[in-house]
Amino acid sequence: MPNLFEILSLDYWQLNHGYRVPADLAAWMEAYLADPDGHAHASAVARAKAQASGTTDADWDAMADGERRGWMENFFAGGHDVVIARRHYVDGAVRQNELASSGTLTPEEHGAYLSFTIEAIRDLYARFPQARYVAVFQNWLRPAGASFDHLHKQLVAIDEIGAWGHREAAHLRRVPDAFNAQVLDVAIDHGLLLAENDHAVAFAGIGHRYPTVEVFSTAAATTPCEHSPDQVRAVSELVHACHAAVGATVACNEEWYHRPRGVEVAMPWHVSIKLRVSTLAGFEGSTKINVNTVSPHQLRDRLLPRLEELREAGAIAPMRLGAECSSARGRLRYLAGQ
Repeated sequence: MPNLFEILSLDYWQLNHGYRVPADLAAWMEAYLADPDGHAHASAVARAKAQASGTTDADWDAMADGERRGWMENFFAGGHDVVIARRHYVDGAVRQNELASSGTLTPEEHGAYLSFTIEAIRDLYARFPQARYVAVFQNWLRPAGASFDHLHKQLVAIDEIGAWGHREAAHLRRVPDAFNAQVLDVAIDHGLLLAENDHAVAFAGIGHRYPTVEVFSTAAATTPCEHSPDQVRAVSELVHACHAAVGATVACNEEWYHRPRGVEVAMPWHVSIKLRVSTLAGFEGSTKINVNTVSPHQLRDRLLPRLEELREAGAIAPMRLGAECSSARGRLRYLAGQ
């Protein structure tokens, strides 16, 4: 579904790139608005959005029909989408705080959730040829930036690759195998591996502002859309297991990274799960030195026993954990994707 308050609005794409709503989406909008219930639904949401943006009831009532339809158009053809999971509470919940998180899904449900998100990425790249990158993220609970506590991912098509993309591309031009030599191998050297399967690896990350679990695809493909179903499922199973180990009560951000459109160097698809267990304060702001109160080793020691319990209970997919993981270096095969 569309995000109500999009980061890049439809008129941004229209004014800056001459974007025109594709014929199939225009036809869908016309059919939806031709139905009285559909028109009432879209109009009510558009009115609420306009009011939140400062439009008064009198202003809305005085609008011409065409102007009101302009408020509705983004609901059908915008570049900021939301993928919403089925449950709000876990099945059989008896308390109002038993929210359904990524980790409370079954491995099969999480696989469908993740695959559906990848289809949405493919759709946004196809519909917005000027998009350099489709950002994918999940904010779980309000301390992590969620406006409501319901499991959902967001996808935003943007016309630039962002600071991360520029920085990583520049570094990879100098050190093409950096993600192997300077990320995964470092995690191996420090004993930070958490889990692995045939196509992905998870470990406690180093150098992040918040305690972070990293899940890397080991496939040669450099975007999620290029991965095979087995490779997608492998990433999904590790992301799901890590969320389950972290627990539903911990606020966290899930961030996806892949090679942006038009970037010539290869980089692997990977997912970071950042635990929002601290609040930035004046020291960090004035010095730009970030204090992380949980070390990567402490994060490993916290999550690994929980992963073992979950695997024993059959709540996560079969995978190799901790010392069972291979110590082979260079598992990330993304360079083959150039």
